Amino acid sequence: MRKLLLLLLASMCLVSYAMAQRVVTGKVTDSKNNPIENASVIVAGTNTGTVTKADGTYSITVPASAKSLTISYVDLLAQSIPLSGKTVVNATLISEEKSLQEVVVTGYGTQKKKELTGSIASLKGSAIANRPIQGPDQALRGQIAGVTVNQSSGTPGGSINVNIRGTGSINASSQPLYVIDGIPINTGSYSQIGVGGQTLNALADINPNEIESFEVLKDAAASAIYGSRAANGVVLITTKRGANKKTTININSYYGTANVYKTIEPLTGPEFIELIQEGVKNRFGSTIIPSQIGLVGYDNVPSTYPTNNWQDLIYQTAPVKSIDINAQGGNEKTKFFVSASIFDQNGIVIESKFKRYNFRMNVDNKVSEKFNLSAGMSFSHSVNNRIRNDNNIYGVVSTSLLLGSYFPAYNANGTYGRDPNASIENPLANAYEVTNDVKSNRMLANVSGEYKIIKHLSFKSQLSVDYLNLKELFYIPSTHLQGGGTRGDGSEGYSQDIGWINENILTYKQSFGKHNLDFTGVASYQESVFESVFAQAQNFPGDQIRRLSAGSVRVVATSSGTSWGLVGYIARMNYAYAGKYLIGASIRRDGVSRFGINRRWGTFPAISAAWRISEEKWLNSSNVISDFKIRGSYGIAGNASVGNFASLPLVGGGFNFNQAAGLAPIQLGNPDLRWEESKQKDIALELGLFKNRINMVAEYYVKNTKNLLLARPLVGSSGFTSINENIGQLQNKGFEFTLNADVIKRNDFNWTTSFNITFPKNKVVKLAGTPFASGFASWVEEGQDVGAFRGFVVKGIFQTQAEISAAPVHSTLTSPGDIQFEDLNKDGRITTDDQRIIGSAVPKYFGGFTNNLSYKGFSLNIFLQFVQGNSVYNNTRAFSEGMNSIFGQAATTKNHWTPTKTTGTLPRAVFGDPNNNRRTSDRWLEDGSFTRLKNVVLSYNLPQSIISKFKISSLRFFIQGENLYTWTDYSGFDPEVSTFSVTNTAPGTDFLTFPQARTITFGLNIGL
Repeated sequence: MRKLLLLLLASMCLVSYAMAQRVVTGKVTDSKNNPIENASVIVAGTNTGTVTKADGTYSITVPASAKSLTISYVDLLAQSIPLSGKTVVNATLISEEKSLQEVVVTGYGTQKKKELTGSIASLKGSAIANRPIQGPDQALRGQIAGVTVNQSSGTPGGSINVNIRGTGSINASSQPLYVIDGIPINTGSYSQIGVGGQTLNALADINPNEIESFEVLKDAAASAIYGSRAANGVVLITTKRGANKKTTININSYYGTANVYKTIEPLTGPEFIELIQEGVKNRFGSTIIPSQIGLVGYDNVPSTYPTNNWQDLIYQTAPVKSIDINAQGGNEKTKFFVSASIFDQNGIVIESKFKRYNFRMNVDNKVSEKFNLSAGMSFSHSVNNRIRNDNNIYGVVSTSLLLGSYFPAYNANGTYGRDPNASIENPLANAYEVTNDVKSNRMLANVSGEYKIIKHLSFKSQLSVDYLNLKELFYIPSTHLQGGGTRGDGSEGYSQDIGWINENILTYKQSFGKHNLDFTGVASYQESVFESVFAQAQNFPGDQIRRLSAGSVRVVATSSGTSWGLVGYIARMNYAYAGKYLIGASIRRDGVSRFGINRRWGTFPAISAAWRISEEKWLNSSNVISDFKIRGSYGIAGNASVGNFASLPLVGGGFNFNQAAGLAPIQLGNPDLRWEESKQKDIALELGLFKNRINMVAEYYVKNTKNLLLARPLVGSSGFTSINENIGQLQNKGFEFTLNADVIKRNDFNWTTSFNITFPKNKVVKLAGTPFASGFASWVEEGQDVGAFRGFVVKGIFQTQAEISAAPVHSTLTSPGDIQFEDLNKDGRITTDDQRIIGSAVPKYFGGFTNNLSYKGFSLNIFLQFVQGNSVYNNTRAFSEGMNSIFGQAATTKNHWTPTKTTGTLPRAVFGDPNNNRRTSDRWLEDGSFTRLKNVVLSYNLPQSIISKFKISSLRFFIQGENLYTWTDYSGFDPEVSTFSVTNTAPGTDFLTFPQARTITFGLNIGL
């Protein structure tokens, strides 16, 4: 009897348990009733979930307490469907109007895209996933109208120049403010050891695969909420976070190789020797040979002497690889995202390398119905093996062009082959002998708590830290030409920057009837503390002991420290009536320690409005126009990216006498020094057609920047040459157009396209004094572009002595075959007064064109980048085609003028260049326009029916090409170039610059 009772009790428990659960089935389709495979079906508030099959069906066991299912799929609007005792739940996920419903991150909040009144452009992180790029700034290239991204060199880990709506300053930074998960981060280069024109890039510490989205705040209405740091625009970066779904693990990896896609053909060894001999005879007489003027080894031309093309020896097939593993998931209460990655890139020039390790963890916890807690932390460690280059006479690429092809790579005794007449080092020695290792550690961390005070009012406080340290070890051994004279030359540098910021945000959101009100108030406090140490020593006992303590001659030992602080108070209001009349306004009050005691506080207001005409009764039923909005804005933003002590009277050390330490004044103070100020107007038209299958944005802006920080010249008797004042003005204006279209949307085949183009204009309105030169040929002058080139104008080549006698005076040694320059001021002499503006690095237009095609499991993505109408000053040619000395010469010099070949397009070869044929002129100016097949990706997603057998949720294979082909007339390595790296006043100059690479990668993405 007892056994029977126990059996009955167990049976009742089983029945009760079965009644407490039930099986729910259904089907998930899109708006065209096509089944959706791999859609996520989650029981709300639990970890219970499943995914749909190939036919869109699913089956899931739910507890009796379950109230709803959450059904979602990538790029479609998720749905939460009440259960209410149902056993069959079907869902239709729609994408129509998604672009308008999409939530866009703004400063200190979010808005639906359709409600925006400012100019904010978005880019999804998926658009740049798995690309072989080093940092997030590279991802913006060609993707967003009004944003120029110039990778001025192929140097691994090198600087990237980003301008939003033009160059916004002359002496201060023109780079945008980067904000990652609410943290305004430190950017730029922290290196203390120069390698040439290229600098390091602190943004290379960030892993692009961690990014969920970019938002670029372009106009003042969007960016002015960041006040004194927003004049150059703002880039908001949101990293990936957890989600209320079953935990997924994703493995993303690729491997590939990079190669140089263009080289410059040199003269052969015999041709090089013959050219030197010809130049010597043209200068000193037909009977003179090189040894008679002190040139050793150039008298004979061995016809069998092998040609040494140095470029073949310094360029390599360079591997690049990346692996990224992340986990994402959570439930209604706690969500998490964790990732770890390794990026490893060898440069296409031997001995150049960049390797980075990244770790990130983001956690969000719903402590209660009123309180949410969030935290995020990322850490990176990078190792950069740098080589000298770009405007460096000891650069590897530099000397591969400057050292003649006549000399061997190695001598018979194993030493490096060198030109005994010059200090041009062997390129292999520059690569292998010099050590320049840079190690960087960076941590970004934040923690925030948000409390819902009442239904419509919430308060959030966030504390964030940005910590960066950089260590450099540099050594030139005695086996190198430069280090031989000092018996070794070593340097070490250490830099550390710690920034923290606390922001307290009060948000009020209320809807009543047709009215929607959104109010935000912020109190922000920020401080950054920087310290550095640098030392240099020489005369080492041997090249194996390289620590500075071993050097007997201490050249320099110095340390420095500085800090700056910012306090900001912000108020912003957004108002909408009936979803069609939109108004936004903000004001920020900033105090910055960098500026004069009388001008530390500034006010930055902005206002914007929009009219969604498509919501009017007479248009909202249109079958053609689905969205039509006109918006305009005006605002003021500042640029505080100047030195911490620019306003202060300074006293410097080092003025010593007779071993007694001395100090002396080195800078005049200016208590009225303030930030540069940008006033921007913007008007735009947004149009969506055919249920938003076609979306267009046309935008016109005018940005006037005044109070530029410039050095006003002083008379010498004052004891100082200049004083810092706010006296310059710039103007940037332009037109932007963006088009996005779903060209074809069918069951198996889809084609989407995106196109953007910008027509920029830029000019200097006011300077502190007279115009001034920058770089090699750049010129800053009122009324001209920031990026203008100035020089002499070539008229032709003198053919006879009679032409020389009749022409303006060039030089007393001018001969037939020399260049004739224009006498622009008609004074009968060629002087510096005959220079004029000869071109500009500012393009007439630039943009990008992207096409995404998919057929069943296959996808093809093609991205074209274009820049048109800009000039590049090719200073490399001034050396490789100069024919005036013993520098290595390009094969193009074979077309130079001789008495028997008067049709030569290049002037005569003449040692010493007495006519100054190499002078700065339009001879070296070239069209820098190009169209580049920037990125192509072909991928295949295996069907669910196959991969489900292996217990994985997704498997994608891809092959990718970066910088596949460039259409250009530019004769140098690469038209996308800037020897002077992140520069305002000397862009578009090429001098011995490390070229970009063509990269092919193979990869796979696995979802578990």
